[in-house]
Amino acid sequence: MQEQFIRLIRKTGTSLGINIPTEIIQLLKLKENDMLRVTIEQIKRGDKN
Repeated sequence: MQEQFIRLIRKTGTSLGINIPTEIIQLLKLKENDMLRVTIEQIKRGDKN
């Protein structure tokens, strides 16, 4: 099963990260240590660098 969603990147320590929405977690029955394929597509350039 495949789902798509839009999220902003945020800084977490020295890394950048995104959160997976709860609805997607429940729909796909995701749990800790599941392996996911992630595709990144920039759709808008942010104002900050």
